[in-house]
Amino acid sequence: MKYMNKLFIVSASVALLLSACGTNEDSAQPKSNDQAENVQQDTASKSDQTSGAAKEDSKKDADSSEVSAKPSGSQSSTSETADDEQSTSSSETKLTKSPEQNYSIQVMDGYKLTGEEPGKDALVLTSDDSQFMRIEMLSSKASMDDAAQSVKQTATAVNKNAAEKKNLEENGIFKDSVWYEATSGDHTVNAVLVKGKKPMKLTIFTKNDEENLDKFMQMAQTIQ
Repeated sequence: MKYMNKLFIVSASVALLLSACGTNEDSAQPKSNDQAENVQQDTASKSDQTSGAAKEDSKKDADSSEVSAKPSGSQSSTSETADDEQSTSSSETKLTKSPEQNYSIQVMDGYKLTGEEPGKDALVLTSDDSQFMRIEMLSSKASMDDAAQSVKQTATAVNKNAAEKKNLEENGIFKDSVWYEATSGDHTVNAVLVKGKKPMKLTIFTKNDEENLDKFMQMAQTIQ
């Protein structure tokens, strides 16, 4: 009888232990599922945050690209403005009085007017003094025929085949002028008799491969 009681007690204890284990396993399982769900939610949340950050970075990059593209236009505009200012600056002139004779002339940047000898001035290219325009004012009583012959002699002394220029400007001081052109080596000499209220002889020395002749002529037009 005592044996049966002990067996019963042992069986009951085992049953209680098994029941407790089952309860612990059941209570542990949902907790594990909750943790998994929490992990999944955390992972999804982080993924959304990462995706949102990536979109934000992409938007910032696009905005940055748009902003960085704008200065190029500004630089182009600035460059064009600089080119216009440089062109204007290069054509600036300064009214200069002759040191030897009774006249004034607008002198461009890069040129200077100096007294060559009594009754003659030289308008010189400062970067190359082999290129210049000699200016000799004539008396209103001077013979234009003699002056024309003198201009021709100056040109033929440089080159005996000096050519007389016929197609002259219709307006300005060169209208009705007498003009000869002669070439020698790498230089060209233009000898000009200007008639009118301020008669003068101009002898222009320039290099064949450069275009300073036009500038000398433009400045000569301003003599007064």
